[in-house]
Amino acid sequence: MKKILGLFFALALGFQLSVQAATTTDWTNKANVERVNKIGKALLSKSNLPTKIEFKVMETDEINAFANADKQIYVYTGLLKFVNNDAELAGVIAHEIGHIVNNHVAKQNVVNTVTSTAIYNANVDYRLKAAANVTNNLSMLKMSRSEEYEADITGVDLMTKAGYNPLAMVSVLYKISGNYADFTSTHPSGDKRTMYIYDYISYTYPAKAKLGYTTDSYKKFMEYASPIVKERNSDPKKLAKFNKQQEKLKTKRLAKLEKYKNAKDSNGWEKSFNVIRAISQ
Repeated sequence: MKKILGLFFALALGFQLSVQAATTTDWTNKANVERVNKIGKALLSKSNLPTKIEFKVMETDEINAFANADKQIYVYTGLLKFVNNDAELAGVIAHEIGHIVNNHVAKQNVVNTVTSTAIYNANVDYRLKAAANVTNNLSMLKMSRSEEYEADITGVDLMTKAGYNPLAMVSVLYKISGNYADFTSTHPSGDKRTMYIYDYISYTYPAKAKLGYTTDSYKKFMEYASPIVKERNSDPKKLAKFNKQQEKLKTKRLAKLEKYKNAKDSNGWEKSFNVIRAISQ
């Protein structure tokens, strides 16, 4: 089966979609650029991350986003058309930031990048190809499964601190996982991934989990998740194991959040962008 080499969140979910514009709306207009910047800046500032990042909107139907060596994060118009609201868009951007702030880029052994990037996929929109080549985007790198999970829950932390409902990440991810063709080998399945995110939210941010979410994709996810949660809660051993795992993860995440408070040059942000710059030379 042919692999889909495009990346969601550029570093992220390992699949891509295309959407057709329903109207002739200019999705790169000032309002959308301001919308993306407002969301991106909030995610950064509320977690004391460097805010000198420029968020841009690119005209292409790919559902995607990427960061480049010039400390810019691009959001594609296809993504703007796909998300239901600002919270889902925040989930996409937060995951992208999660890879950078966790220094995943600098940890990569960059091999065979040409075959693992969307920009060399003949089916990719020509505008995306041109832009990716010019800006040296991060979709050249394949993240490990553990790094994908870490970027997800880092995104949840960033969203929560910025005042967004983190269940929006579950919603948008589950919606995409029902519309993709194939995964790259490094990425966990949509069900496992959304369940991992949901479990983290329900344990670490129980008040957020109780809020629920009103999208169809979230409702469909809960049809999948509810029996799993019910079975786990009815089995003392399974529940004890779950609580132990989540408490360990919560402690680890709190330590990470403390580290982010002293972000600037001490965390992975600068290192990650330096690596992007180095591999693009």
